[in-house]
Amino acid sequence: MSSNEYKLRCSLLGHSMDVRAIAVASNGDIVTASRDETAKLWQESPSNRIIYEEKITYKGHTGYVTSVCLIPSTEESPEGFTVTGSKDSTILVFIRTSSQPTHTLTGHTDTVSCLMWKNDLLASGSWDHTIRLWKDWNCVNVLKGHSGPIWSLGIFEVTEKAEDSVILSASADKTLKCWKKGKDTATYSGHTDCVRGLSIIDEERFLSCSNDASVKLWKFSGECLSTFYGHTSFIYSVFGIESCKGFVTGSEDRSIRIWDSHGNNTNTVYVPAQSVWCVSVLPNSDIVAGSSDGVCRIFTQSLDRQAQKEELAEFEESLSKFKVAVEDVGGIKKSDLPDKTFLFQPGKRDGQTAMIREGEKILCYSWSSSKGQWDAIGEVVGGAGGSASTSGKVLYNGREYDYVFDVDLDVGEVLKLPYNKGEDPWMVAQAFIHRHELAQDYLDQVANFITTNANVTSVTGQSSQYYDPFTGGNRYVPTSGGSSSGAASGIVDPFTGSGRYVPSYDTSSQNCTSPALKSQYFPQLVPLKFESVNKAGIHSKFEESNNKMEDRLTAEQINKLVDAVTSSTVQVSELGLLEKALQWPPEHVWPALDILRLALRSEAAHVKWLQDGKGEVLINLLVSLLSPSIPPPTQLLSLRCLTNIACSDPGKKALMTSSNNIISSVASLAPYPNKNMEIAATTLLINLSTILKDTKNLEEQCQLLSGAATLAMHVNDSEAQFRVLVAIGTLLTCGKNLIAFAKSLDVKPIIEKLGLAFEPQKVSECARHVLLALK
Repeated sequence: MSSNEYKLRCSLLGHSMDVRAIAVASNGDIVTASRDETAKLWQESPSNRIIYEEKITYKGHTGYVTSVCLIPSTEESPEGFTVTGSKDSTILVFIRTSSQPTHTLTGHTDTVSCLMWKNDLLASGSWDHTIRLWKDWNCVNVLKGHSGPIWSLGIFEVTEKAEDSVILSASADKTLKCWKKGKDTATYSGHTDCVRGLSIIDEERFLSCSNDASVKLWKFSGECLSTFYGHTSFIYSVFGIESCKGFVTGSEDRSIRIWDSHGNNTNTVYVPAQSVWCVSVLPNSDIVAGSSDGVCRIFTQSLDRQAQKEELAEFEESLSKFKVAVEDVGGIKKSDLPDKTFLFQPGKRDGQTAMIREGEKILCYSWSSSKGQWDAIGEVVGGAGGSASTSGKVLYNGREYDYVFDVDLDVGEVLKLPYNKGEDPWMVAQAFIHRHELAQDYLDQVANFITTNANVTSVTGQSSQYYDPFTGGNRYVPTSGGSSSGAASGIVDPFTGSGRYVPSYDTSSQNCTSPALKSQYFPQLVPLKFESVNKAGIHSKFEESNNKMEDRLTAEQINKLVDAVTSSTVQVSELGLLEKALQWPPEHVWPALDILRLALRSEAAHVKWLQDGKGEVLINLLVSLLSPSIPPPTQLLSLRCLTNIACSDPGKKALMTSSNNIISSVASLAPYPNKNMEIAATTLLINLSTILKDTKNLEEQCQLLSGAATLAMHVNDSEAQFRVLVAIGTLLTCGKNLIAFAKSLDVKPIIEKLGLAFEPQKVSECARHVLLALK
């Protein structure tokens, strides 16, 4: 027996934080993914077919689990697989009945926000703006074209060559795209905000939902057939219901809405939570929904599968007691609201909400078309920006933040201030001020606002433990050991392989204009190099990338190439094949860049690679690999190569022809994902400062100073902070014009903030010297 109204069937209790994603198997099994860094498998109880029981908890991610999909059983894998994606940028593969992963898929550089499986093809979408296609756990194609994070995927057709399959994608750039044979063949525009979900209906049509509170029905040919409205806030998820040819949606307005085949909202179900993150449909057409209270709930039209009366009554009571923040329904005045007499008239549509004044309280009601009555769904209370209840779900510029505050500083508009737990309020405030071109006087006010409203008690510093972001701690570490170059002492610098440098003041310099600039830390006179060598590690990684290429180098050629750059003297004559390797795709080219880095230790290599206009070509290649969409390992090695180019006259000349592009590219990457990149970027700025301080090009000096100020706001590693201070100090020795420009940039508060560091002492001391130079 069934009714038109959906009622609670059961609640799946087990997660300690938001349920962010759901996958449903053909046998009715459910897998939920959560912010608590786990996923869970649930199965129908054999003793009570109404409820579900937790069977397995999947663990292994180091960030919250954002996506999940199920791979059905086969003869080779009778148990099937569970696949999860995470904020930690990885994808884990589990045998369905095992809690430990069998495979880890890497390649994405940001949150893996969506996963989809069909006919032996796995597709993953990420906040790094890319889609990756996987076959037999190997990446076979990377699709690039969206300008914002990817939020949802659909696989329309899997072709004989998996990498040529037809894929649909939804993005924070407000568009959807269709991909065929690895190319962007169609773009669907119409939504006015981030597109959060999509669902393929049949061979001709698909649905999309958006933060603009609408659902759109599209033809694959590009025509938007219909737009459906009903939700009053962001719509996070949409899923087709095959039995009625309709669909179901989940939203920030706390509701699950069921729509018929004509797009009519026929049922609205509220939950006692702020957000319905994800919805899906069981084979029996029951609806599954995950929400921000950490609960996954199943709703059914079947009278035989409804929860017991006591549980239904408890659920209704929890709804009526749930408090709705004022921000969720818009700014209101209590005196303008109707009283309970409003409830005597019927609603205009299912799910219509009304706020009713009852004494000193404001209650929110929802119209139920099936019951013909208004149901209380919660009390409306005041709110103040971000709160614990909104933690981790506020979207700004296509990305999620723990908080997005509205800040009114009497500048003519209300500004958006995004903030994540664990960030330094002062650094966030400084970036906010620069982004909106505000006066530096606002720094304390904005930082204190963040501290108060986000309940910041302390800021955790960066770990001092070394971590290699692309090889792991127990494998090849490209920054270990090395020889000294231009060192002031015999101590080895663990980040460049060079001797630890202690820059000294050049008393004969014509650029120094004030005794205050006489510092033991700057100006830096000698460019620095990244010189560390690990022959076995370099060979292994180069061979690994080479094996992924169709036109491969032979084992003998690889041996000659590695030997050429790891011997005591670089064998430049053996480097011809490196040009071929430098044309590898961005995700695989970084081992070739590491060989180039080692080659650039040699003056002979500089002559071969940098003279007669060839230097500009090489630098343009390296700068192109600093694009935000490029994987961090490739960005890191590009920065190190550019740093080593500065160590010869041909290299200096080549860098100066492209200095504007280099500086803007380096600054645009901030903030950096790890300390290795911070140190590489700030070392490059030091080398550029050593070149520019001897020129009279004020415009380029000012641009470099501006870029260094940007990095000073964003770097967290103490060594990187020290190096950016040395770069700034070196530039300030160029004269009064640079000092005046630095003051116009309001760099003083940034330097003062760095000067608060207790350890290592050289950071605070160098900051003090820079502040003296600014007086």
